[in-house]
Amino acid sequence: MSRGYRIRWPQPVWHSASEKIESEDGISMDVGILEILPEAEMLALLREQLAAAGWTEAGDGAMRTTIAGVDVELSADGKTVTAKATAGREVSVRTTNQGELEGRLAQQGDKARRELSREVAAKVVGAEAEVREAVQSALQRVYVDALKRKAAAMGEIESIHEGQGEGGELELTIKVKV
Repeated sequence: MSRGYRIRWPQPVWHSASEKIESEDGISMDVGILEILPEAEMLALLREQLAAAGWTEAGDGAMRTTIAGVDVELSADGKTVTAKATAGREVSVRTTNQGELEGRLAQQGDKARRELSREVAAKVVGAEAEVREAVQSALQRVYVDALKRKAAAMGEIESIHEGQGEGGELELTIKVKV
């Protein structure tokens, strides 16, 4: 004959904790505008060009856009472009030992912070060339407009020729009758 036995194991009590991890990184670039026209006019031309390229004006006088997933801002004074990226992640740990819960959460949080920091930095570095290209392209159009206005102020414009040089750079020839 056989007998049936019932064995009860206590169910483990699980303890869990979570934490929101965030990371931010950015770069700042100086914008050196040549003073072909007075500084205020040059800045106005730059703002026009950036607006035409899809940048939006903020209430504080700055202009903003997103390039390659990175938030880009031209300062209100037009002298600095800042590119910033942020990211967040939720870190959770679960254990049966209440005593080790905080230690494991801190350990997992530190690991997640390092990973997130690397990801955000890589995102900013990856977008840097595109940001520089966008600003340089706008500045080039600003210089063309400024030179045309300056030439018109000097006298009657006889002809304007825009072309590309041997290295692919823009060449602008303006003939002015003074």
